[in-house]
Amino acid sequence: PWGRRYYSKGGFLADLDDQVIETIAESVADAPIPDLEVYCLQLGGAVGDVAEDDTAYSGRAAGFYWISQGVWDHPADDERAIAWCRETARRLGKHSMSANYVNEQADTGIAHGAYGARKYRRLAELKGRYDPENVFRLNQNIEPIRPEAVT
Repeated sequence: PWGRRYYSKGGFLADLDDQVIETIAESVADAPIPDLEVYCLQLGGAVGDVAEDDTAYSGRAAGFYWISQGVWDHPADDERAIAWCRETARRLGKHSMSANYVNEQADTGIAHGAYGARKYRRLAELKGRYDPENVFRLNQNIEPIRPEAVT
């Protein structure tokens, strides 16, 4: 609902092994306020039928996607909730695949890590063609490469 405070980070996992499960359990036990959570979504099926480089979406080979997420009401809890989400994400990141799902990253900025170098360059070239002035630059941005700069 409007007015609540949110933060999330996520990542792809090849598998849910004992180390991942232990990390999740420890993180949840250390949550400083209610409504902080970690959950995993099972992937696979038709998503894996498409080659990794055929679309901007990364993680087609992943078996799972984890999300470290907080939802809270009081600004006084911001620092503790965000720090917990970030630390949980850092710990789970050690077990994660290198690419990421760009829409599940609360920290805004340049979205290099979500796509990998090759995909990011292709997307930057497309953005240079359709949005060379970078009008659509909020959230996780792709910096446009102007067509004249493409070699």
